[in-house]
Amino acid sequence: MAKGEHRATFKEIMDSLDPGSTHDVWLSVVNTGVIDGWAGGTWHLTGQELDVRVARRLAVSANLMALGRGGSTQLEDVPAEQRAAVWEKASRRYKGPGGKVEAPEWPEEPLYCAFKFVSEDGRNLLLVDESC
Repeated sequence: MAKGEHRATFKEIMDSLDPGSTHDVWLSVVNTGVIDGWAGGTWHLTGQELDVRVARRLAVSANLMALGRGGSTQLEDVPAEQRAAVWEKASRRYKGPGGKVEAPEWPEEPLYCAFKFVSEDGRNLLLVDESC
């Protein structure tokens, strides 16, 4: 920078930006710990990634099961009749505690981990997070 040349301040740079240049921020429900408005309730994360054995039990016993895509920013309901098939696929590539990852290498096939959420009325939701 030449002597006497004006160096823009942070405020000047920010003021010069087009307000339309902002980007949507998608927050993972795992990061926020809350799923609001899903299946008629608000759901709260109960802890960290589940051990594969706990996740396997919840795949059968949880009131609801959801598949999280895009870093769990997009949730997809897993109907009861599809739970076994979804869990079978996820369990073969489970990267959470106690899990194992079968070939092929990521990113050719997604990896999975699972989280438990509980609603205000006591229902359980198993979230199977699919990493791309």
